[in-house]
Amino acid sequence: MKGRLTLAVASALLVVGAAAGTVSARDFGAVYANDLEYRVFGNAANVPDGTGTDPLATFTNSANPMQKGVAEFAPGTIGHHGGRWAVYHATFTGSGDATELVTSWSELQSLIDAGDITLVRDAAADFRCPVLGNPSAIG
Repeated sequence: MKGRLTLAVASALLVVGAAAGTVSARDFGAVYANDLEYRVFGNAANVPDGTGTDPLATFTNSANPMQKGVAEFAPGTIGHHGGRWAVYHATFTGSGDATELVTSWSELQSLIDAGDITLVRDAAADFRCPVLGNPSAIG
């Protein structure tokens, strides 16, 4: 009986250890939305080219080491679809300041309107990466 109990406890520990390893193996990162920083995690999912729904801008030539991707939507905002990203590439033009930290879609749009940034859709880069709640202040 004692051997069965030991085997059951060892099996349970293996299951718990495997589950903990899987959770910790997720690749966490961050994205800016609405002047806040949200954690995101990689999630293997089939997202056919051009089917992303939530706009996400990546920066091709930012000179600011704190620059992350900028999302138009975040959890709790109308239009958020859980991180099924429609990818755009933002590029500072000659008149733009590549050291500027862009942290919201409205700021990005203002820079585009001013001619300081160009934005190009890259449908082949669409992907899924859920955004976690409880954002933090930037900095």
